[in-house]
Amino acid sequence: MRVLIVNPSLSVYGGAELLIVRLANYLTENGVENGILTTSILPEIRFDLKDTKIILREKSPTDRIGQIIALNRAIKAEENRFDVINIHNFPSEISVFGCKRPVVWMCNEPELHISVGLPFSLKFKAFLMVIRPFEEFVVKNYISRVAVADEFNAKRFKTIFGVEPTIISYGIDSEFFSVGDAEKAKREFALIDKFVILQIGMLTPMKNQLESLRTLKTLIKRIPNAMLVLAGSGEGDYKTALHDYIWQNDLQDYALFTGHLNRQKLRDLIHASDVILHPIKEQGGWLSPFEALCAKKPVVVSSEMTASEIISRERIGVVAADYATAIMNINNDSAQYEAMAARGAAFVKDNLSWEKFSEKMLGLFLDACAGF
Repeated sequence: MRVLIVNPSLSVYGGAELLIVRLANYLTENGVENGILTTSILPEIRFDLKDTKIILREKSPTDRIGQIIALNRAIKAEENRFDVINIHNFPSEISVFGCKRPVVWMCNEPELHISVGLPFSLKFKAFLMVIRPFEEFVVKNYISRVAVADEFNAKRFKTIFGVEPTIISYGIDSEFFSVGDAEKAKREFALIDKFVILQIGMLTPMKNQLESLRTLKTLIKRIPNAMLVLAGSGEGDYKTALHDYIWQNDLQDYALFTGHLNRQKLRDLIHASDVILHPIKEQGGWLSPFEALCAKKPVVVSSEMTASEIISRERIGVVAADYATAIMNINNDSAQYEAMAARGAAFVKDNLSWEKFSEKMLGLFLDACAGF
């Protein structure tokens, strides 16, 4: 079998990109030829891949329709050399229109449908009105199988597209995140004698860092040594809004932006933290709470976070709306929540591995080919 993995860009090394690296390496290690079709790839991602063929296409036009057409042409130029196409991230699911090979979509989230409620321009909203019906047509007619990470995403996908996806939970690098140098991170980021609240993720409205700052404003009245660390890259209006909130509320001494961190530094920072706060909305961020649990750190997540059902069901973290109260409870009764986090570490080790994820994805590829 030959698998073509398609992702429009590998210009950041986040959860979606890590997933692709782990899947591609599993395929290589198990004798399955694979290639990645993309427009850009970070050197560190290329370095982590094992004998995967990288097919680089020129960057697409700036307009979204142009991007879809360009990616569609690139896929069609390559598809005859592969047995199955595995797509990730918008606009891949639209760009497989007309493909003659079975297509398996790893749907991290239905991006277009999430975007509807966000404050985008009139031009983008007009684009959504045109493209969403076409996306539904392509999904129903050109995509053979769909995988999602959890029950929340499965229900959402079925509601949107009328198609039953397969639930394949992501893997977590349990062994990697279970160890780290907390003291090194505390020295590097000036966190000695601080009560560290860590949020991981790009600075975007969907990751909801503004809510973390509101929580911080409430907490410093009760926890004077509290420090909110926002670990993730981001520019533009949202980052400006975050900085404005900090200055307007005199939080300069209580909030820290680290920018993008490599995995080793992020791991150390997790170990240096007292609690991981994850107030995100219905997009991305699936891996971070489970990585933190590997370090036996208490996690507080929103009910909108797509893995919140797993965290609640397994009683391995706190699903909350009132984040300040949840963090105060952790501060006041650390032993109870450390025990909860330890259960979480055991759950992740036993249930969420990249080998299990990749094995199930390979099964889905075989199933798609057999049924095509």
